Amino acid sequence: MGVLGPRSPRTGRREPVVVESFHRGLDVFRPVATVYAAFLAWQRHETMVRPWVAALVLGVMLAWSLGLLLYRRRSTRVVVVEVAIAVLGVLATLLAETPEAIAQGQFTIPTIWAAGSVAGGAVAAGARGGLLAAAVIAVADLIEVGSPTQTTVHNIVLLLLLGGLIGLAVDLARRGLEQEEQVLLERERLHERERIARVVHDGVLQSLAFIHRRGDEIGGPAAELSTLAAEQERSLRRFVSGTGAPDVPDGVADLRGVPGAETDLRHLLAVRERPDVAVSVPADPVLVDAPVAHEVDAAVAAALDNVERHAGPGARAWVLLEGDSAGIEVTIRDNGVGAELTDLLDASAHGRMGVSGSIRGRVEDLGGTVTWTTRPGGGCVVRMTVPRSVKERR
Repeated sequence: MGVLGPRSPRTGRREPVVVESFHRGLDVFRPVATVYAAFLAWQRHETMVRPWVAALVLGVMLAWSLGLLLYRRRSTRVVVVEVAIAVLGVLATLLAETPEAIAQGQFTIPTIWAAGSVAGGAVAAGARGGLLAAAVIAVADLIEVGSPTQTTVHNIVLLLLLGGLIGLAVDLARRGLEQEEQVLLERERLHERERIARVVHDGVLQSLAFIHRRGDEIGGPAAELSTLAAEQERSLRRFVSGTGAPDVPDGVADLRGVPGAETDLRHLLAVRERPDVAVSVPADPVLVDAPVAHEVDAAVAAALDNVERHAGPGARAWVLLEGDSAGIEVTIRDNGVGAELTDLLDASAHGRMGVSGSIRGRVEDLGGTVTWTTRPGGGCVVRMTVPRSVKERR
């Protein structure tokens, strides 16, 4: 997708801006470091045993540095060759310099150019590549100097820090880019889903709703077609809104009933919808602990059962799910015959446990509260407020 940006000409994949900046900086660093190494070698060429060795090494370094300005790819093979040039340059100092000069801590022929190969390894392969390149250069330095000096150890520590820190920065940048790409892809997926939902809503859902209404009006054999159209309309609405209860693939553990796992409460409540029950849920997931989800679902089922049993013929119910960081709230409203609130709350004394046991008991066990609002002829409203997590009530 175009939102993710073009691929890097150096690695063939999408790279963070900081990685591309490192590559461009190294392209400048290599020639400059070669010129600096040549200047230091010229200053001491009269004391060298074989100055032509230094000239040969510097020539290879210069050719490589200029060649990478034209050859843009930065593969593992390129990094390995560059580190090999740095190692051979360090070891060639044994041929070019006198043993006395080496013992006194004379610069190696590549000098700081070798640090560029360590940085190149870190940019190409992250912290692991940077530390590996630094370790290889460090071994070459120890072989070249023979007996490690304080300066040699100091330089090796700097190389390890250089490779490790640049590599870590590259790793973090690439990990951040991967997360950004996932967010962008998910956003594109949601946009595409919304587009499809609009098309389905304006076409198929409208047609199914029309068939439902006309079938009810015509009656007779058309009533069966009306019922089928209503069921398909509800199923399609849940699908395009993302609230349809998903199937668990074979070989994947179903965590919806496991304590401690989170469940999207929308999935459980959405399947409660039927011709006489309308369910409204948020567009975003409502994640709660699995025990909370199933207890709330059972309480809603009990409330809907009360509507079916006691609200009277033709009564309809509406279920509304809302949630915030503090908890969730489920409201069940019906347009039935209603009742006196005192009669409703005293139902358990007459052997009817729907209110006190199936609803109030479940909600209070979860650390929540439940209220009823009802009057004769005015229907009934049940409002349940429950924390998202079982731990929150302790």
